[in-house]
Amino acid sequence: MEDFFATNNQQQVLNRIFSLNLGLLCILDIDGWFKMVNISWEKTFGYTAEELSHSNIIDYAHPDDHDATAFVFSELLQTSHRLTFSNRFRSKDGSYRYIDWEFNRHDSYAYVAGTDITHTKLSAAGLKAVRNQLETSNIQNELEDLCPIRQKILVVDDSPLNTKIMETALIDDYEVLISHTGKEALNICNSSDPPDLILLDVIMPEIDGYEICRRLNHSPKTKDIPVIFLTSLTASKDIEFGLTLGAIDYITKPFSIPIIKAKIKNHLALKYYQDTLKINTDVDSLTQIANRRRFDEIMTLEIKKAKRTGTILSLLLLDIDHFKFYNDTYGHLEGDSCLKKVAATLAATLKRPKDLAARWGGEEFTCLLPNTNTKGAQNVAETLRAAIQNLSIPHLSSPVNDVVTVSIGVVSSDPLDENSLDNLLKHADASLYHAKEAGRNQIAIWRDFASTI
Repeated sequence: MEDFFATNNQQQVLNRIFSLNLGLLCILDIDGWFKMVNISWEKTFGYTAEELSHSNIIDYAHPDDHDATAFVFSELLQTSHRLTFSNRFRSKDGSYRYIDWEFNRHDSYAYVAGTDITHTKLSAAGLKAVRNQLETSNIQNELEDLCPIRQKILVVDDSPLNTKIMETALIDDYEVLISHTGKEALNICNSSDPPDLILLDVIMPEIDGYEICRRLNHSPKTKDIPVIFLTSLTASKDIEFGLTLGAIDYITKPFSIPIIKAKIKNHLALKYYQDTLKINTDVDSLTQIANRRRFDEIMTLEIKKAKRTGTILSLLLLDIDHFKFYNDTYGHLEGDSCLKKVAATLAATLKRPKDLAARWGGEEFTCLLPNTNTKGAQNVAETLRAAIQNLSIPHLSSPVNDVVTVSIGVVSSDPLDENSLDNLLKHADASLYHAKEAGRNQIAIWRDFASTI
């Protein structure tokens, strides 16, 4: 070996290596300008070494990959001696090939190896179809169509440099929040405006990424926020542990910005779809307030909370007076319009975020009032009754009033009687029946007549 280097200088060795029919090899300066390429470049892309000698690798990136490729040289390569990323590189005939790159920086140069992975991305037939489609139409990005709003990403890393790199890469497409501590990240996630996705470093001071993920996954409020670990821990056991805690993905450093962007886009599209589906299954399609399913879910949670904290939970059950007469007189289209107006009034009149108005079924509605005693519930019920009457929706066929009115049953739990929480619906229904029997367009409170039943 010593004899070999004694008879061959560094340039001769380099020339011989670059003359071999290997994968894509090149030397770039720190800004991306070609200094030397091997013969595989001409075979793969059609460019001779001379044609590439006065050009920059960034200029050959696909338009959609251009910014990410430029970011590698402007930011990442300045701080990392080794990194990998993928992009699409333009061939001499104008087509693009998918390339996996590995960069190793030394002083002011980058020694680069590339692998053509086009065949794993597109079949020959698929590539032809894509080309034909690109030539004949403007393809809309389906994921962007699916996510019409600007989604929010929380980047959690104790390194300001790392968070700045991710913010720079993502800020054009997303709203980016930055956190350098686990405690701050948890506060953001539990706020009234949580992120849609979290990029989370594992190695953090005080609270590490694994513990943050575990806490998020165990909280009903944050368990549906997707978490992607972004870390230098590459052992299989580390990846497996992160995924078992509830993370949806695990990206190891050094990372590829295009790959991160693609994964983020895919996960956010899925998150948006799931959120939309959840909204659709929780909202009454006609009135656009919570449906029976959502009410049952929230009431179960509030009952558990009231039992745990010893607080009072109140429930209102409302019924539109003589609604059958209304439909018979004005028709079902007007009936639907009436239901919508009543529902909107309920939702607008309830002021506290924890209060819930829901459609119980037909012309019946319900309101759940956490941490509210009987007097407070009575005041809310009377306010709702008056607000609906003040809508002045004509109801000339009603024996009660010439406008639409409601009857309301009111019940509150008794902290001294744990069973009262489980009987709320039963007692609310009995209260509503009592209000109707007493002449309608009024409220009836369970405690006022419970002893007579």
